[in-house]
Amino acid sequence: MPQNNRNKIQTMNPLRALFLSLAKMPPAVMLLIVIGLAVLVTMMVTGKVSEQENQYREQKTDSAAAQDGRPMKKAYYSVALIPQGSTIERKQIQEKNVDELELWDDASADVTSIVGRKPKKEIPLNAQIRQSDLESLSQ
Repeated sequence: MPQNNRNKIQTMNPLRALFLSLAKMPPAVMLLIVIGLAVLVTMMVTGKVSEQENQYREQKTDSAAAQDGRPMKKAYYSVALIPQGSTIERKQIQEKNVDELELWDDASADVTSIVGRKPKKEIPLNAQIRQSDLESLSQ
């Protein structure tokens, strides 16, 4: 029996040491740790909620246009600001389904016609990427 109690005490020692070290910590340091954790958790939750909100908004616009009976088409939008003269990477663009009426006449038809090319002018965030925005392939 004493052997069994000794094993329980040994397994509790690391936890007990943790609580003792927390008890010896100055209150100001503990307060800073709690505030830091609260800020971190708040930022994580806010980011996740805004991401889900954007997805909901996109689904809502897709379904609203589909309910009106208008055809949907593929379009490519910039996910970040694309500076003039820089080479466009795949991670900088995103495919979206848009109403046919919102599609530019010279909109890029596929991702291969965009990736690796350079814009003639700066392409802002969330802008539809058009062929007229890009330098010609011969340049």
